[in-house]
Amino acid sequence: MAEMSWNDFRARRAVLEEVLARAHVDPALALRFDEVPGAIQLFGSSDNILLALQHRWSNHLAARLDQAVEYGTPVNAAWSELAAEQPALRALLDAAAASSLPLRGSQRDEQRMIEAHTTGRVSGHRSDRRPLRPRLAAMTLT
Repeated sequence: MAEMSWNDFRARRAVLEEVLARAHVDPALALRFDEVPGAIQLFGSSDNILLALQHRWSNHLAARLDQAVEYGTPVNAAWSELAAEQPALRALLDAAAASSLPLRGSQRDEQRMIEAHTTGRVSGHRSDRRPLRPRLAAMTLT
């Protein structure tokens, strides 16, 4: 696989921003990726565009979930707050899920991430839900 240049990165980012701008108007119409200049050429397929958007959502969600665990707030509240802050992205992903098998797979991975944060098994072996900050502070004092 060839490395992506900064120009490619910027062009792909511009496509995603254009798709999201269109989703603010109408999420279903925003799924017409062939109408977004360069979209298919840069990403190769509609599924790849959707996976890039899901990746963006998942990165933001992971940070929110980490904060929720650290501060002891409900995980579902973190998801809801993010959905309220990024309604176009959430609506677009919801609209596309019915027609994209790869996107549904990525969303199942998101569910596993949420469950891991809910159970406290974020790293795969942590069984307690205590915030990391006190443990880190204790480690630096010794």
